[in-house]
Amino acid sequence: MSSSGSEAPVRPRRAWVSRLLTGALTLVLGFAATVQIRETRDPEGLTGATQEDLVEILDSQKSEEDSLRQQIAEAQQAVDTLGRSGADTGRALTEVQQQAAAIALLNGTAPASGPGVRVAIADPQGTVPPSMLLSAIEELRGAGAEAIQVNGVRVVASSYVIGSPGDVEVDGNMLSTPYELLAIGPTEDLMAALTASGSLVSDVARSGGSAQVDGLERVEVSAVVGG
Repeated sequence: MSSSGSEAPVRPRRAWVSRLLTGALTLVLGFAATVQIRETRDPEGLTGATQEDLVEILDSQKSEEDSLRQQIAEAQQAVDTLGRSGADTGRALTEVQQQAAAIALLNGTAPASGPGVRVAIADPQGTVPPSMLLSAIEELRGAGAEAIQVNGVRVVASSYVIGSPGDVEVDGNMLSTPYELLAIGPTEDLMAALTASGSLVSDVARSGGSAQVDGLERVEVSAVVGG
């Protein structure tokens, strides 16, 4: 009797935890599905991109997709392990929530804040090509940026940058100068990536514009995909 009485409240609790973990994993996989849908939609939007632009866009998408798939695999493994071991409820929820939050950042479906940089690119003569903006995004990603927005447009794996000098488009949104990039990540690494010799600042100057990079203790990336 005593054994039966002690197990009664445990089983419902574990069943509840299992359902909650499954729901969290479904949410995680939903983020991934959203990315895949965006990656295959509206190919006409890339009509004006050069071959070099397309190569950079594809490389960018591949890199972030790999990162997203890794996050999903880790989430699946965490849920499987916790389900088999009957691990502590609090730890189980924390791990799944952390995985979901990380994927939401990659997917651009959640705002973010933290240390990072603000990049201001001025182009008074309309001579800075879209490839410079794309290069800036790539440099930031390569240096560990977790979330990026450009003039209020959230940049994710499926984002594209096309157009011509003075006529730049990001994900179907026409941008006006000056261009402002906000990125969250390791501030020193992000600044170094953009200000080193031969990097963004000098490239923009050679194109007839100017770029300023400021490290900030707190950056707000408020734009979200579909927002």
